[in-house]
Amino acid sequence: MITDQETNFVYFSSLITERLELHAFWYSLEKTLHKAGINYGFIQNTGDIWCRDYMPLQINKNEFTQFTFDPGYLKTKKYKHLRTDTDKITYHPTVKTNTSNSPVVLDGGNLVRSKNSVVLTNVILQDNDIPQEELVQKLKQTLLVEHVHLLPKQPYDFTGHADGMVRFLDDHTLLVANHSTESASWKAKYQKALASTGLKLIDFPAVASDVKNSEGDYTALGCYINFAWIGSTILFPQFDLPEDVAALQEAKKILKGYKLIPVPAAELAMGGGVLNCVTWNIKV
Repeated sequence: MITDQETNFVYFSSLITERLELHAFWYSLEKTLHKAGINYGFIQNTGDIWCRDYMPLQINKNEFTQFTFDPGYLKTKKYKHLRTDTDKITYHPTVKTNTSNSPVVLDGGNLVRSKNSVVLTNVILQDNDIPQEELVQKLKQTLLVEHVHLLPKQPYDFTGHADGMVRFLDDHTLLVANHSTESASWKAKYQKALASTGLKLIDFPAVASDVKNSEGDYTALGCYINFAWIGSTILFPQFDLPEDVAALQEAKKILKGYKLIPVPAAELAMGGGVLNCVTWNIKV
């Protein structure tokens, strides 16, 4: 697969420029993108701003796979109005791609990738009525990877996404957000699943937050691992928390060789996602 380190262009849903509550966030981020020399464009006809979820996955430079975007949480009365019809999506500037469709139900926020491996939560088993072994084999063949690792979804995360839990540093190393405040039973399952990957595990800063938004959902405040990674540049979220400075300093030690730029993201996190969720970065 194409890794984040190989990407050089990033897309956002056009809705991000229209939401009043995100005006300050977008104004700041746009200036950061220009200053960092990161090229960007917009996706039209989307149901929400979290474009990571419904956009296709890039396998090779000109080869993409559009998985079926039909996650369980968007079938509920509360969220079904946010569904994006992937057949109606357009984006500018357009990129010449060869996109194939897959019947596998998968949203991009639940896929964390390296060149040769992917990590997902077990929500993918709930969204697909396919035996686990068959599903894993389909993913390997479609994504052209050798390893598919499954983790138990984080409690209280109704999306069940992996991108708020882990991130690949390389094919052999996985960054793991600190979830020490979760229940002992869940942590035991989580640690067992992580150990079974055979990957080197590195603790990554995180702050547990019990803040809920106006919809009654838990926010993503303190989810530092949900950064945007475009080439050699990492847009690192800051949440107006006391732990922000220390988290950035620790991340710089872990992510040596990359340029980390702090990005105010508290307004974005109140909606339940952070910078990886709101970006679709590709290699063009």
